[in-house]
Amino acid sequence: MAEKKYSHKQMKKMMKEDEVASFVDKTLKWGKENKGLVYGIVIAVIIAVAAYVAITSYTSNKVEKSELAFSKASKIFYYQPGKNETPKYKSKKEQYIKAMEEFKKLETGNYTDSVKLRAKFYEGLCQLNLNNTPEAEKILEKLYGNSPYPLKTTVGLTLANIKANTGEIDKAIKILDTLMQQNTYNNPVKDYEMFKKAKMLEKAGKLKQAKELLNQLILDFPDSAFATDAKREKENIS
Repeated sequence: MAEKKYSHKQMKKMMKEDEVASFVDKTLKWGKENKGLVYGIVIAVIIAVAAYVAITSYTSNKVEKSELAFSKASKIFYYQPGKNETPKYKSKKEQYIKAMEEFKKLETGNYTDSVKLRAKFYEGLCQLNLNNTPEAEKILEKLYGNSPYPLKTTVGLTLANIKANTGEIDKAIKILDTLMQQNTYNNPVKDYEMFKKAKMLEKAGKLKQAKELLNQLILDFPDSAFATDAKREKENIS
């Protein structure tokens, strides 16, 4: 059988798809190990990156250079030693500090605006993993104000989670309300946000509003996994 040949353009497309698949795998694995952060953040990160790659041309040297540098920093952030591998870092703290250093370089170097913004977001995640919540919140609040969609959705979800965890429920709900006003392209995880808001309303003692939102979620997204969660949550609200 003759060997199938690919054009240069096709090869670059396949390389691009492999990079995205690898990044998605690492993001999902990291999400499972960091359940203190929200499931929706992981989804939004994947969608934001996939959307960016889908519309970005790899013909630009600057784009290629930027994406390669971002990939290098991301590999440090998501690094997990193999079964019989000696860990590269003495501790998770050392790993996240090293990753943060690399992301900071991206923010000031000759890289694309997209990479700079994503690097800033990951700097915030590094601070969260280092338990520097006030600094992470400061970074993400500024980034939330400057980011375009769909990255704004990713940043907003993370920031809302921080606000909720620090007792600022009203501010967290306000962020979710802003995100939920966007269309599906800008905000691909509205079902998750509705469920998250309902949980926050329940925590704040606003049970009637929480039930109404859960009902709306079930009607608007009947096939969503969060619709199933919403039905179960409704039964738990007295």
